[in-house]
Amino acid sequence: MSFRLYKEGQGKWARGALSATLFVVGLVAAINTYEWLKGNDWGSEPLVQISQLSFLNMQNISAGLVFVPFLLAGIWYYNQHRVSDFLIETENELENKVTWPTRPETTKNSFVVVVTCLVIMGWVWLADKFFEQVIGFVYK
Repeated sequence: MSFRLYKEGQGKWARGALSATLFVVGLVAAINTYEWLKGNDWGSEPLVQISQLSFLNMQNISAGLVFVPFLLAGIWYYNQHRVSDFLIETENELENKVTWPTRPETTKNSFVVVVTCLVIMGWVWLADKFFEQVIGFVYK
């Protein structure tokens, strides 16, 4: 039995992004598991007395057991037919059917968003100062 990719060459970016996301989430979960166990001072004693295997303790094994399912899920989802078809169609639609704005349009729209945020920030600051004065007047 050989391992062949489903629709090889199609949807590389979308499938790769899904696998990379699962890898990173698994890595973060494993690191947090290790740090939590280390912080609670649990499982730091070596499980074997062989110096080359002194890294084998419950903290490292638990972190590895948390990481492995994410890694396997990334590999499985990369080649799973329904997920692959969905990601291939999504990538095709983003490449061919979506009309992306030009650079000047993006610059103008970004400027509008920044100015709007600044106006709202100023309004909230003024409202805060007003209510600060009102509350100061009421409670004095």
